[in-house]
Amino acid sequence: MTYDHNSAIFSEAIAGLPVFLQNLILDVTLYPHAYVCVSGGLQDGFPNRSNLDYNSGLKDESKAIFVGKALVRGYKAYLDLMQDGWRQYSPEPAQPLMNSNVFASGCYEHANEYWIYIVDSRVVWGVLAQEPRFLSITPDTGLLDLTAIETDDAVRKLFRHEIVQHLGNKSNMDQVAVPLVTAVWYNSQSHIPSPPIHIKEDGTHVTNFPESLALWAGINDADRTAMIDYYARNPKARACKHGDSCHDALMEDPHFYQAQESVQRYWDGLRHSIRQAEKNRSTIMSTSNDPHKYKCEKYARFGVDNETLRVNYPFTQSEIQQSFSSIGYSIDFEEGELSTATKNMLENEL
Repeated sequence: MTYDHNSAIFSEAIAGLPVFLQNLILDVTLYPHAYVCVSGGLQDGFPNRSNLDYNSGLKDESKAIFVGKALVRGYKAYLDLMQDGWRQYSPEPAQPLMNSNVFASGCYEHANEYWIYIVDSRVVWGVLAQEPRFLSITPDTGLLDLTAIETDDAVRKLFRHEIVQHLGNKSNMDQVAVPLVTAVWYNSQSHIPSPPIHIKEDGTHVTNFPESLALWAGINDADRTAMIDYYARNPKARACKHGDSCHDALMEDPHFYQAQESVQRYWDGLRHSIRQAEKNRSTIMSTSNDPHKYKCEKYARFGVDNETLRVNYPFTQSEIQQSFSSIGYSIDFEEGELSTATKNMLENEL
């Protein structure tokens, strides 16, 4: 018989074991981790972000760690304006959600920025199983463009380091494949093309979920992350709980309330835009937007060749720490944070 770490049966099964064996079983450092690329509600600041974390309630929490973003060509992004009767549809007075569906159009001139996370391998199946409608995870359809200006420094250095260290002697230093959330079915009654956040000199329309969503809704994406940014500036405030001595000071901080108001403004604005779009659904939908019917000016490469690495295998925490240390970054699995070595030195001096 096998046990799910998230089940009550598992809790009962280990309760009678000696404490040292319980700690060994719950030691998260023993479990491998994996890289996964997402675009949508799993990103920081959205309600489903916690789905990337592993926690069975048995003191074995394993936080997902954001590495950075990377450009993927050949992918066209849409906003999914869900209809009544679908699982995630939220009628009033609930807060409506807008999902991201990014399709493999194959066109070089379509590109989307994906967010890359390190996750506990035990949560990977849950990530897929809890995805919104029409989504899958594919191992090497879309490739991360390590040469793109949109790709973050940590991502570029990490995967080029992995290419060099890999025993397969891969030579392609410009692209790498990482498990990538990909939409599988286009719905002409719900999919709205995501507005591009910018257009590159070669004509490529670049999108990403949070910024494209904000453009579509006419809201400020910085409002959505105001609380995240507040806690980043005030790390001690993050640990404050009701009843703690620091809680009173937190309640008197005007910046705390300003951040709360910003977040509320974001979600109120999104609610208004979604409800208005629902009323005008028939006029804003078009079958001409089907990503599988675009006439590409140039085709993007899908799938790896013999010289391109697929990073679809597990890593231990130690291996991940060594990789990031080699490229000048430090990773904290307990806090779920990635930082540069320089930043850590400055914080230690303070």
